[in-house]
Amino acid sequence: MVIRIVECARSYANRRDFIVDLHGTHIDVTVTANAYVVKKWITSTLYLRRQELHHLVVGLGVQWTPGWRETPADTLQLCVGRRCLIFQLAYADYVPNVLRRFLSDNRFTFVGFYNHSDRLKLMISKHRLEMARDPLDLRFYAESEDEESLKFASVEEIVKECLGFDGVRLRREISMSNWDVEFLSDDQVLQACLDAHCAFEIGKNIGAWRIST
Repeated sequence: MVIRIVECARSYANRRDFIVDLHGTHIDVTVTANAYVVKKWITSTLYLRRQELHHLVVGLGVQWTPGWRETPADTLQLCVGRRCLIFQLAYADYVPNVLRRFLSDNRFTFVGFYNHSDRLKLMISKHRLEMARDPLDLRFYAESEDEESLKFASVEEIVKECLGFDGVRLRREISMSNWDVEFLSDDQVLQACLDAHCAFEIGKNIGAWRIST
């Protein structure tokens, strides 16, 4: 049972592609600050999921560099299926309109963990990204096998209870690290990917699109 970056599959001037191995499941991760790459990722995702757009679940996470004041989002991570995007907002010259439409589309259900400030972080970023509504915090909707609430559980405990994955760790030192860097470390890429992917899987399994907010 392993959780690791298998390889940096490709590296270009405007993106880096990784493959993450989550207990035998390979997840394709694109890291970029380039608007065209983001546009292509979103349009291809919508095409691949065109049969389920009315109940599309999207794992969403936001990372920022801790500071004394309210700090904006440095990265936005999105995950649908085995495809994850880590968009480096801090280094993006602009964001494509397709991303703005994606985030504000009422058909889509965005899910994550401990995400009460994610919508605000995106809004106060330099690109002023707006969401149609707050993303669902899965702590309030996921249940253990014994149907016990996971409201106060850690992300690791939620993932183990809901997905059966041991070893998923969202390390505090990584969460509190500097995300305003041009080249994210492998540990940052791995953690951002796991956060968004596990949220997607749990959200899909509980039918998050049926939950009204």
